[in-house]
Amino acid sequence: MTMLPKKTKRRVTMLNRFPCHTPPLDVMLGDLGEPSAGEVGRALGVDRSTVSGWLRRGQAPRPALLALYYLTRWGHSDVHCQAHNDAQTLAMTVEVLRGQLETAMAQLSRLGQIGEFGSANDPTPGTATTPAEPLASGPKHRENRSRTSEATPVSHRKTKRFAHEN
Repeated sequence: MTMLPKKTKRRVTMLNRFPCHTPPLDVMLGDLGEPSAGEVGRALGVDRSTVSGWLRRGQAPRPALLALYYLTRWGHSDVHCQAHNDAQTLAMTVEVLRGQLETAMAQLSRLGQIGEFGSANDPTPGTATTPAEPLASGPKHRENRSRTSEATPVSHRKTKRFAHEN
């Protein structure tokens, strides 16, 4: 039994965005309006004779090809496609984060409804507390509250409310 070589996972970096294949040098220069060797040399920071040599051989170093590629319609298309894909990815990320934020805010609001904790490590600082059920008032309810309070000593608003509700 022969073992196949393991595929190495390609790490995603910005360098992976370079095109794998570029059109031939003469095709790219044709797309750019057939500039002279001097114009190409000035744009790339090399001598005119260097560019002339590339044209005679029909090939140029990869860095030069990549620089020219991104000036052509193929390079522009790649850039626009990547920008579009990035925008869609970021829009979806925003939607996911918005949903997570809404969930967290709902949980925080629920904690605020439970009661005021009154401690230094209050999990809901600045959140308005709203009792789940309004406290009863009047002579009849005062008796119930006082009996509950006498049965179980309380010193905190949250505890009083829960003692009253139970």
